[in-house]
Order: sequence, then structure tokens, then C-alpha cells
Amino acid sequence: MAKTDRWKGLKPFLPLLLPLLVFLAGTLPVLLHLGTAGLFETSEARYASVARQMADSGNWLTPRQNGLKHLTKPPVTYWLSAMGQQLFGSNELGARFFLAPAAGLTAAGTFLIGQMFFGRLAGLSAALVIITSLFYQAQFRGLTTDPFLAAAETFMVFFFFSWLGHQCRRWQYAFWLMAAIAFMIKGPPALLPLAGLIPAALLTGQKPAMKKLFSDPLGWAIFVIFGMGWYLVVAFQNPGLLSYFLIDETVSRVASSAHKRTAPFYYFLILLPAGVFPWVSFFLISLKQKIKEFKADPAAVYMLLWLGIPLVIFSLSRSKLAGYALPLLVPVALLTGEAVRQIFFSQKPEDSETAARHCIGIAAFASLAGMAMSVWGYNNFAQFRVISQTAIFAGIFWLFASLVLLAFIIKKSRPGMLLVLAMIVPGFMFFILHGIKGNEPYREHRYLTSQWLLLKRIATLPQAQKLILLDEMIEGWYFYTGRPVRTFNINRITQFDKERAAELVLNDVEALKSALDSDTLLVMPAKSVVHYEELTGMQMQIITGEGNWKIVAPVRKQGN
Repeated sequence: MAKTDRWKGLKPFLPLLLPLLVFLAGTLPVLLHLGTAGLFETSEARYASVARQMADSGNWLTPRQNGLKHLTKPPVTYWLSAMGQQLFGSNELGARFFLAPAAGLTAAGTFLIGQMFFGRLAGLSAALVIITSLFYQAQFRGLTTDPFLAAAETFMVFFFFSWLGHQCRRWQYAFWLMAAIAFMIKGPPALLPLAGLIPAALLTGQKPAMKKLFSDPLGWAIFVIFGMGWYLVVAFQNPGLLSYFLIDETVSRVASSAHKRTAPFYYFLILLPAGVFPWVSFFLISLKQKIKEFKADPAAVYMLLWLGIPLVIFSLSRSKLAGYALPLLVPVALLTGEAVRQIFFSQKPEDSETAARHCIGIAAFASLAGMAMSVWGYNNFAQFRVISQTAIFAGIFWLFASLVLLAFIIKKSRPGMLLVLAMIVPGFMFFILHGIKGNEPYREHRYLTSQWLLLKRIATLPQAQKLILLDEMIEGWYFYTGRPVRTFNINRITQFDKERAAELVLNDVEALKSALDSDTLLVMPAKSVVHYEELTGMQMQIITGEGNWKIVAPVRKQGN
């Protein structure tokens, strides 16, 4: 009796324990090696640079990149990175730190939604699927808006479902607040889940709940204040910004190839199933089953429309990046988790055979991929030692995992099979991330995109040193050097900061020639050196370089 009484006091905390454990399980693997590699160009280096300028200047309202106003995205990602840099310093871990909690929150939200629709075990299965999937492990390590958007959207959807289930005011206002936060992370695309969920609610007889949710003035007030307040303030301060947000940053991204991010229509249709590796076949099983149950099962309606309608919109959009689909990994994981629960935790002998068949296919793929990586690494070891060594060890790990998986298949041990499947991607990421700094060569004259070493060399130059960056923007410049740089032949957004742009942007060849003197150093791609010798009539003396970039001193030729 005393033992029962001892546990009785813990009962109120038990509903919080599982989400907390899932949060930690999602956070800790992402936190591992988060600060190892340099910031990759272009996206995450740009976000980190804007964040550092924000932290350095103390101006948390107006983002700036390389000294100029940078109003292409709302500020939440910059705020989080700037806070991380204030906590841990202006280094890679500081810049990326809050990606790990965002990953944990996404996993915890996935568990909560899965538990709501399919039960606790299915929720845990869905959390396991998302945490150990390839897309999750890769995307939550790069500093962009999409990981934070995934966390915010997941809880926006969770509170939406909670409102439908209980119609309690706290869920109603929690939904509006999360919608506002999501909107502050990425603008209109943040509300895409509602394009599927609202029709799903109407189809399942929730019209009164929808009417009550969207007719509440206080809910809209929360959204306007917390979701649109920053947009309204900066639009008031910068004439023309509102149309820029709506036309250039929203309509043009969807309807044109102006941002040069085009991909085939089927891009996301392949990416999402592949991204849930090694659980791809289980996702396809569940997808087929839910399509059959669409007319009879409300859960199937919500899951399929939550996934399907945004996926169609993304596929029709002219602008496509892998990260755009990251929030959709949540409904994919929920569908997959339901299949994993049915196959791995049932008592039916036929389900054991089903699990074995799927695991045989996964083992075959992983072993072939492991052999290919190891052979590539061995053949290229002399030329690309770091990348080759990484490929060899990662390939050996997959070969080993395939053998262990095969052993559990022979023993018909479903817990063993499940354990190995859960380790395939996290183990692979451990070998991939360990020791890679981000600027290593992987093909002849091709390097990973981080410019951390070049920029750290530049950072050692005296503050008075004159520098000009030519032809390509190194987005991580300010993050590593702590100062803006003048640019030439680089497209910059200058319309909201014309006075500062006059100091930092050289618009024509004559302006470049006038800026060149014996105290100026130029930073340019190696392929541009000969071009600028001809353009300026000066000799470009190479001082140092890194990868495909050179730091050169312009020297006037004799007789000039």
C-alpha cells in the first residue's frame, strides 16, 4: 500500500514525462557536432551574419546583411541565432544552438498529435520515425527558417486539433498565438497546413467549431499583434516594403523563377518519401491504407489533406528548396508511425513476416549504398582524404548495420529489427559529421561551401585594412570578420538603404578603379583574377587563398 501511495503523487506529472523524454530524444542527437563544421554558404551563413550584426548593433528590429537593411525574411530566425551567439559567442555552436530545441519540439509535437489520433504507442512510433529519419537529421542542422517553422507549425496544428476535440478557449488562443509565431518565422507560407486542415475539418462535420474559431475577434487580435506587428512597423519605416514583401518575396517565389530555385514538378513527391528513410516502405503502406479509409476514417481525412494540399502547392510553385517541405515531415511521420505500430507491436504472426520482408529490402539497400560509399572513398582517398575517410567509415557502418539487421531478421526478432532501423541514420550522421569542417574538397576544383578558414584569415587583418569583395557574395563575411565589406559586381538589395549602399556598393568599373590603391586588398574567385587584370589594367598579386577564392593586392603596372 505504501508503494502505491508513493507512485500516486507522481501521477499528475506522468502526462508531461513522455513528451519531455521525446523532446530530449529529438534534441540531443541534433546537438551532437552542431558546432563542428563551419557555416555553409549561402543560406545559413547569411542568417548567422545577419544575427551577429543584430547582436553587435543592439538593433533587433531591422535585420542587416553586410551593413545594408535585409528585409527579405521576418526576424525570428535572426533573433534566435543572435540569442545563441550571445549565450555561446559568435561561433558555429552559438549561431545554430536553437536548432536543437526546435528539433526536440517538433518531435514532441509529433508525439502529442500521434497520441491524440492513434494512441500513445503510435505517437511514440511516429516520434521514433521522425527523429531517426534522414530528412530530420539533415535539415535540423542547417540554420534556416524551416526548422523553426516546422516546430511552430507542428504546435499550431496540435492546438488546432486540441480545439476541435475540446473547444476550450485556452486551445483556441494557443492556436492563434502559434499561428502568429509561425507567420513571424516565414510569413504567408507558414499558414499552408490550414489549407488542408480547414477543408478536412469541414468534411468531418466540424463547421460550427471552425466558425467559432475564426470569428473570434480576440484570436484575430492576437494574430495581428504578434504575427503582423513587426511587418507593420518596418513597412511604416520603409516605404515600398509592403509591396516588396507581397510581390517579390511571396508572389514571385511561387509564380516565377526569379529566385533561381526551380526544380521539376515531382521534386517534393520524391524528396519526402526518400527523406523518411529508412522507413520509406512503411510510409507507403500506411499511405495506401489511409487512402482506402478516406471516406470512413476522420483521421485519414486530416492526415491526407494536411499532407496532400500543401504538397500540391509546393509542387506547383516555381521556387523549390528541400527545406520548404520539412514541416510536412510531421504528417509523413504520423502516417508511418501508425504502420510501424501495427507491424512491429502486434501479436499477429503475419505481421512478423511483413516486418521481415521490409527489413530485407532496407538491409539490401543499405548494404549496397555502404559498399558504394566505401569503394568511392577508397578510390579517392589520396586526393580527397577527409571526405573519403568519412565515406569509408559511413559505408562500413551501413554494411555492419545491414548484417546486424539480417541477423535479427533470421531470428524473427521485431524489437531487434526496430532497434537497428532506428540506428541506421543517426549512426550514419555520426560518421558524416565527425571531423568535417565544411571546406574540404570532394571533387577536382570543387569544395564544400563553407568559407570559414578564408574569412578567419581576413578577420586577422587590421580593422583599417581596405577590402573589396568581387563577383560573388560570401554570405558568412560579417559573421566571421565582424565588419561589412564593399562589394563590386554583386547583386545587393539597396532600395531600402540607399545612403549606406553608396558607401558599400561599387556600381561601375570607374567606381572600382577609383577605389583601388596600394592599401586595398581584393577578395575574388580564382577564376576572376585574369578578368580583373584586364578590366583594371593592374597586376593582381595573389597574397593567399583558400579553395577557389583568392586574396589579391592590385599593383599598378610599370608605365601606368
